[in-house]
Amino acid sequence: MNPNQVEPGGGLPGAMRAIGALAVLVVALIGVLAVLEVIPRDALQEWFTKAGLLLVIVVAAAIALAMLARGGR
Repeated sequence: MNPNQVEPGGGLPGAMRAIGALAVLVVALIGVLAVLEVIPRDALQEWFTKAGLLLVIVVAAAIALAMLARGGR
């Protein structure tokens, strides 16, 4: 093993893959609970509406920060 060689799957890309896999499992679990009617449809719809609005806010803030950073150059 070469000490100067980066191990595959480590660092930020490995962490992002792990977070992505965990997110897929969470979404699948929510889907299963919704199909089995453990989570009521109204509660699920309200939760997705709030999650969608949060996503829009985060994306808008990221775009605004990127534009501010680019304009400062």
